[in-house]
Amino acid sequence: MDDLSALIDRDGFAVVEDVLGPSEVLALADALERARSEETTLHRGGSVYGMRDVLRRVPEVRLLADTSTLRALVMPILGPTAFAVRALVFDKTPEANWNVPWHRDLTIAVRQRRDVPGYGPWTTKAGIAHVRPPLDVLRGMLTVRLHLDDADENNGPLCVLPGSHHLADGALGAWSGPADGVVCPVRRGGALLMRPLLLHASSSSIEPERRRVIHLEYAAAPLPEGLKWYEECSSISTSIMEQ
Repeated sequence: MDDLSALIDRDGFAVVEDVLGPSEVLALADALERARSEETTLHRGGSVYGMRDVLRRVPEVRLLADTSTLRALVMPILGPTAFAVRALVFDKTPEANWNVPWHRDLTIAVRQRRDVPGYGPWTTKAGIAHVRPPLDVLRGMLTVRLHLDDADENNGPLCVLPGSHHLADGALGAWSGPADGVVCPVRRGGALLMRPLLLHASSSSIEPERRRVIHLEYAAAPLPEGLKWYEECSSISTSIMEQ
C-alpha cells in the first residue's frame, strides 16, 4: 500500500477496484434498504437521493468501516490511529439525478456546537451541527467512497482535479472550472479514495441508472476542547464482517 499512499499524496485521489466482493455488496445494499426511513433519508425535489447517520443506524456499515479490508486502505495514509467519523449514502436514480458543482469538502459534522478558536463558521443541517475546521484537520482526513453499482461516464461519476488538494485558498480566487479534470469511473465493489480538500464535481447522469455510493469519512485524531466527531467509530470488533 506504499504506492497507494504516494498516489494519494501526489494526486489527492486513487481508485481501488475489488474492495468488496459481490456477496458483500448485496448484503450492504440489503442492509441499507432495511434502514431506509423518513428519518434517515435525504430528499431533493421530493425524491430520495441518499441517507444520513449511516454509521449510527446501519450496523453493517459500522462494522465494515473498521474491518481489516478498509483499514488496509486507510492506515497507510492516515496511520494506525485512523477511525471513521461519518458515513453517508448517495443514491442517484432516474428520479433523483443531480449534478454537484466544483467544490472542496470544507465542513465536518460534530455532536454539538462548542465555540473553539479556529472553528467556524457554523451551520446546522438536518439538526446536525456542522463547522469549518482549521485546514490541518481536513488535511488529516480521508474519504472512502465504496460503490455498490458501476459508475461510468454515463451515470454521473465523480470528476476531480488531480493535485488540487495542495492548492491554497488564495489560488482558487479566479478559478471557474478545470479543463483538465479527470473522470473517475469505478466498478461495483470498488472504491474511490480522496482527500477532502481535492476539488471535485459530479455531473447528472446521461443514462440514468442507479448509482449507490457509501461515503465514509476517516480521521486520525480527536477534536480539541470537547468537540466530538458526530459519528465517531473506533475500536469496533470486526469479527462479524470477516467471518
